[in-house]
Amino acid sequence: MAIDYNVFYTQKKGAAYKDEQVKSYSHYKEPVDHSPGRLAGNSRIWGDASLAVQKQVIDKLIAAAKAKGLNVRRTALLLATAKIESGFNPDAAAGTTSASSLGQFVNKTGNFYGLDNSNRFDTNANVKALLEHFLDNEALAKKRKKPDVWCYKYHHDGPSGNYGGEGLATGKFAKLADLYEKALDVGHALSIVDAAGSPIADATIRVEQNGKSKIMKSNEHGLLPTFLASPDFGPLTVFIQKTTDEFKELGQLAIDKLNSSWTIVAPKERVPVKTHLHEDKAAAPKTPGMHEVKKGQTLSSIARLYGTTYQVLAKMNNIDKPYLLHPHQMLKVPDTKGKPAQQHAKPAQPAAPAAAASAPTKPAGSAGATGGAQAAASNKPATPPAAASPAATKPVVKEDRSAESKHPEATVTKPAASSRIEIAIAHAMKHKHPKSIHYCLMYVKRALVAAGYFKYPSCEHAKDFGPVLAKNGFKNLLETTPGINLKTAPYGSIVIYAPIEKQVTSAGKVISGHIEIKHAGGFVSDFNEIDPCYRTDYITMVSPVSGSYKVRFKVTGIWYLE
Repeated sequence: MAIDYNVFYTQKKGAAYKDEQVKSYSHYKEPVDHSPGRLAGNSRIWGDASLAVQKQVIDKLIAAAKAKGLNVRRTALLLATAKIESGFNPDAAAGTTSASSLGQFVNKTGNFYGLDNSNRFDTNANVKALLEHFLDNEALAKKRKKPDVWCYKYHHDGPSGNYGGEGLATGKFAKLADLYEKALDVGHALSIVDAAGSPIADATIRVEQNGKSKIMKSNEHGLLPTFLASPDFGPLTVFIQKTTDEFKELGQLAIDKLNSSWTIVAPKERVPVKTHLHEDKAAAPKTPGMHEVKKGQTLSSIARLYGTTYQVLAKMNNIDKPYLLHPHQMLKVPDTKGKPAQQHAKPAQPAAPAAAASAPTKPAGSAGATGGAQAAASNKPATPPAAASPAATKPVVKEDRSAESKHPEATVTKPAASSRIEIAIAHAMKHKHPKSIHYCLMYVKRALVAAGYFKYPSCEHAKDFGPVLAKNGFKNLLETTPGINLKTAPYGSIVIYAPIEKQVTSAGKVISGHIEIKHAGGFVSDFNEIDPCYRTDYITMVSPVSGSYKVRFKVTGIWYLE
């Protein structure tokens, strides 16, 4: 991906807050950690970071976006969000709220995406949180049939608020996103990765065309600087420097446009070349050690293909129970030279020293370029070649920028209710915290929305959420199943608690109750416990007196959808 950093840089920092503006819960006056090696801003002020620090922040955001399969447009939206919120200062903080770091998350939202006092200003944690939040907002905009720039409206206002985010999204943010989209796609660029798709840092690459050459070195994300080459001067030859300072030719790339992006796979053998062209529309290439999930496949069935167990695959890919997979998901698998165990009966076809490997595949929800890449790419994963003749044919890979090179987004059949509750449980388990943070209803609502039960509902108190579930087909087993209790309630039940003795505190504040989802290992909401909340008895479904509210809590609903 070619990058014009000057378009992104914040050249002038924002204004400082006055002392009387700074709230007690703000992080603005917390000292900035300038420990050696830490990526740090100069202060908490918007945009107050050196250009070198800003460049590293931009690179990290782009690398994270590429790893998730985001195209140029979506990457531009992500970068525009970071620019407006923090000016690419990883230590930025607001004075009038608890908003902080790259995405200016307030404490409540930051907690939901894994940010707390231990990592509030950690750049890597913030990049991950900002990307996850962007994807959630993007999905919400798509579900509500809104323009893609509404991802910022939801970032600014939340899923149901209205605080001026729409005007910002369709005005300032939209213009910035358009500008960034162009800045991400200028000239030619190379990205160098290994056979498993991991970036190769500090790789020295030489490109030659018509007797002229340029030497470049990849950064920590495998990205090389922009370079220029003319379509009129013939193919571009790519070399990689070996440990002996000698350059070894990898292959040739035919260019017919002034803008292009390539990814070159350079394993230790330094021989196979994989190219997926026009990076903004292409997905990760099929490589040895990777498997693309097909519809209907399970972790166990994939494990059998590669002669291993589902436990090994789960550990390799950091997948927890209930081991949910998605069509087009890319999994790391034991390297069997690119061939699943059941395919070894077919004779392997040796690749020429510079042969292009398999055509790129498209991850779920993104578009992929094939066209010209298929003309020069083998349909089988590349295998290390035998000693090749110096006169071996060199592949010429042409770009295809036709309309047909962009595939429509993948469509997945709406899962059954039983599958949806597994998705909801998995979502809740992913975002849970070690202990209560008092946002049980928000966490459960987001888990159920992520599973496709309904759009984000407006309900303030957990004890009042029953009618929302009833409206969407859930049945209260306390009313339909005599003798039901927390011990016999099925997994996937939504359990709602309400206070018994009083509904408000002495200060007049409503006691909201609690809500959680029962799963195989216990009960999950904003946190996860083996036993029901408030130490509630499984059979009587009444809790002891709460130390905080001086009331008992009772289960008022065990909601379940077949």
